[in-house]
Amino acid sequence: MTELVSISVSGSAHKGALAIPPEGKPPFPGVVVIHDIAGFSRDLRRHCERFADAGYVALGPDLYRGGRPTCVVKTLTSASKGKGFGYDVIDAARTMLAAREDVDSDRIGVVGFCLGGGFALISAADQTFAVAAPFYGAVPYRASRLEGLCPTIAQYGGQDGPFLPHAKRLAKHLEELGIEHEVHIYEEAGHSFMNQLAGPLAPLARHTPIRARYEPETEAKAWAKLLDFFARHMGE
Repeated sequence: MTELVSISVSGSAHKGALAIPPEGKPPFPGVVVIHDIAGFSRDLRRHCERFADAGYVALGPDLYRGGRPTCVVKTLTSASKGKGFGYDVIDAARTMLAAREDVDSDRIGVVGFCLGGGFALISAADQTFAVAAPFYGAVPYRASRLEGLCPTIAQYGGQDGPFLPHAKRLAKHLEELGIEHEVHIYEEAGHSFMNQLAGPLAPLARHTPIRARYEPETEAKAWAKLLDFFARHMGE
């Protein structure tokens, strides 16, 4: 189960979903989980819970601050600029995790989906994370923007037309920069294969160019690869 916590960002309070391992001996590794474009949702909490079950203290911040229009705009603007509001929220979540007695501050990773995938990638280049896992996120055109990136596992759907070039560009960037990485493309999947989409428009998403749909079999494969990569880079 997750509990709601408050994350302080420049004097403003943002919601966060916190999940703690039900068993095991602390300090645990931690992970910041960044939501997709749908915002702070049950699906975000689901991912935090599954990380906790795997032995991580997981914290998912609400970048939209409850869906306030100004915060949504600031988040989307910072996503396009690669700096600013959304990244400040992520850094505050990382700082909050690092300050916990049950978290090893040297073993904190970051994962993000869709919009959050792009945030995770840039955050991992600019902030202090041990490992990064962006899912179907945007990738900058210049490899130099990712200098300083930690070991990274990125996963995309082969039927996700608009984002497939990002996957290929990321693999090229990371190879050029000499960063330890894995980039996986699942030919059977589209966008959002890790996310249980909700709402009346969700069924229509599979008919768009990104072919967005939840794929439990692909999710299981991707989740196993993520856990293996995280264990190799955040093991004791």
